[in-house]
Amino acid sequence: MYKRLFGVWLCGCALSGAVSAQTAEAPLQAQSLQSPLSLSQVLAQVEANDFTLQRKQFEASAFDSEADAVADWPDPTVFAALQNLPTDSFSFSDEGMTNLRVGIKQMLPQGDTLMLRQQMAHLSRDLQTIEASARRLQLQREAALAWYEAWYWQKNLDLIEEDRVFVTQVLDFVRSMYQVGMRNQSDLIGAEYELLRLDERQIEARRKYQVYRSELDTLANAALVGQWLSAELPEQRLHIDAPIDQESLLQDLARHPIFSMQEQKVQLSGRQVALAEQAFAPNWGLELSYGLRNGSEMNGGSRPDLLSAGVSVQWPLFSNAKQSHQLRAARQRQAAQQNARDEALQKLRYQFLNLHQQYLDTAEHRKLYEREILPTLAAQKQTALNSYQADKGDFRLVSELLRKEQNARIQQQRLRVDEQKLLAQLNYWLPGTETEGAQAK
Repeated sequence: MYKRLFGVWLCGCALSGAVSAQTAEAPLQAQSLQSPLSLSQVLAQVEANDFTLQRKQFEASAFDSEADAVADWPDPTVFAALQNLPTDSFSFSDEGMTNLRVGIKQMLPQGDTLMLRQQMAHLSRDLQTIEASARRLQLQREAALAWYEAWYWQKNLDLIEEDRVFVTQVLDFVRSMYQVGMRNQSDLIGAEYELLRLDERQIEARRKYQVYRSELDTLANAALVGQWLSAELPEQRLHIDAPIDQESLLQDLARHPIFSMQEQKVQLSGRQVALAEQAFAPNWGLELSYGLRNGSEMNGGSRPDLLSAGVSVQWPLFSNAKQSHQLRAARQRQAAQQNARDEALQKLRYQFLNLHQQYLDTAEHRKLYEREILPTLAAQKQTALNSYQADKGDFRLVSELLRKEQNARIQQQRLRVDEQKLLAQLNYWLPGTETEGAQAK
């Protein structure tokens, strides 16, 4: 008789647990907060407070200034010389060859070196901008992964609280039945152990949550406002059509900043080759001087001043082998950069395809839980409850099925989070994409 009574009571607990689950749609700990921490808020703070992005701005400005500096000719050389002064009298007017010579020398840029150096400075500036874009994508990925993992452990705490309501009610009932002799001690100890097991799981879940919550503060370089995260899990979509076309995938990956950085380095190495080729060009120089003289000519007239102008040229006659070795080294470095660029593209492709297969498997696994595993466990639990109500079942079987259902719910949340984490990593490799949370920002 009392088993029938307990079966009715247990059904009532299930109903009350369903009501409590509705009230726990938002995290229990976050219900007291006005504005829980969302993924978009985290992404905004992480990007705004990143020191590396700030350094990239400084470095880009530095290369911009350097581009203006290298565009100018080298400074001219101004000289003055007292020439042909007689040593017997040291008189400025005794000899006609004596003069005070003042002038200027100007070396001209060798070939197109100024233009090439300016182009290299601009390419280096653009490289800093590309690296900043790659850094933003990396920060978005790391912050999203940490946020999703923290959300998973927060959801664990919610599920534990829902389970605690039911287990506490079971313990109260078993204790009351035990006190009147209608239950044995093993059932009481078993119910108490279930509650202790929940306490242990809660401690572990809270510890894991705090680890990933602190990681968000570390990424943001600030104490983010809001101890708990938003209740809803931001869901993303894959920014590429299925089935994946290999050629389209390569074109998309080629626009990723990681690959663009390699392409920019190839262009820089190309300018280095062109700069090394300029060493074979002649190096021209101009000189203009004016000689001041004093004294008179033999006919009594004053001595005229002297004007001199000249052109100098430096040919790489004896250092040709040196220039050839430098050019060969520059070309080898360019080939190495091209090889690194091609390697980067292939690695991007295979990393993406590997992650995509993991995403497909995880999504199918999640659907299996939602379509079959969770409904099957719910039906088994209900059957066990009905059997126990009819005095044909065992309470330990009911408890075991309840635990299995709870573990399955946790695993289903794990698969949901893993699916979103894989999507965050996949969208990281695609150009011009952000998480849905960032788009909401």
